[in-house]
Amino acid sequence: MVQLLHKLSIRSANGPQKLLKVIKNPISSHLPVGCKKIGTSFKAQKLVHPRELVPSDDAPLAIVIGAMAHGMVECDYIEETVSISEYPLSAALASTKICSAFEEVWNIH
Repeated sequence: MVQLLHKLSIRSANGPQKLLKVIKNPISSHLPVGCKKIGTSFKAQKLVHPRELVPSDDAPLAIVIGAMAHGMVECDYIEETVSISEYPLSAALASTKICSAFEEVWNIH
């Protein structure tokens, strides 16, 4: 992360490909048209199982996960905010649960 913040991108060690890149705001201009944007927060009123976030069709989806211990992510482009647990989760655990849900639904072993 330090390299990303200093150099604004991270390149592959085996080639010239960019693996991560800092993008300019607004973020919504980088997302595909019709992309559903969902935020996650422990304090959200709607509690869902992570599998429910996986779209049944091939529609694009962006999930915003806050990387903070307290508070809520406040983004003007988020259409809906949901909670995936009754308990507060770290950003790492929330990401893991969501990725695992996609693997289950898509039958990735």
